[in-house]
Amino acid sequence: MNDEDQYELFLELFNDSNTTDLSYVGSKTVKICSKESVNYFGARFIPVFYYVIFILSYFGNGLVLFIIYQYEKLNTVTNVFLLNLVLSNILFATSLPFWATYHQSEWIFGSFLCKMVSSAYFIGFYSSILFLTLMTFDRYLAVVHAVAAAKSRKKAYAIVGSVAVWCISVVASIKELVLQNVSKNPFSGLMCEESGFPESTMERWRLNIWSRFLSAK
Repeated sequence: MNDEDQYELFLELFNDSNTTDLSYVGSKTVKICSKESVNYFGARFIPVFYYVIFILSYFGNGLVLFIIYQYEKLNTVTNVFLLNLVLSNILFATSLPFWATYHQSEWIFGSFLCKMVSSAYFIGFYSSILFLTLMTFDRYLAVVHAVAAAKSRKKAYAIVGSVAVWCISVVASIKELVLQNVSKNPFSGLMCEESGFPESTMERWRLNIWSRFLSAK
């Protein structure tokens, strides 16, 4: 098949693909799905869920703190990691009542708390995940490489690891501290969200923070 034949075949296929079959044309009006019921359910369910998690978290982590203080000592790697995990959980849970109130109406706590609560939420979120990962890795060393890890699994090792986790979590949450602001929405009222800066500036912050976070890891 020469070039001319290939070109004619292309034109034939092109013309066939651009034909319109009238049987596929609908005459009914497409209605957009209403989300009012979903929004109403979320505004009622999410605050209750946040309050329940807040109460359970404070009760459970408070109980762990009491046991550590009363019966344990902070001279083991596991207890140091566990204490830091409890603190990160409490930090995360502390932000939940603010978000519960926010979902019920609007953000009423001002710009400063908007930044602080957002930062606390993500610092607690990131640090909890990292401490769980660190504890899992430490358990692996203690069980699988018990003899070799006995020399390195000291209190200083736990303190250095905990400081590193907190530093990484804070660095990863700087974006919220800088970009979160209170803005006025004509439909939803006062919103605690990333605002007050040009979109290019916010996008640059997002890229810079995540690049720092990944390089820190």
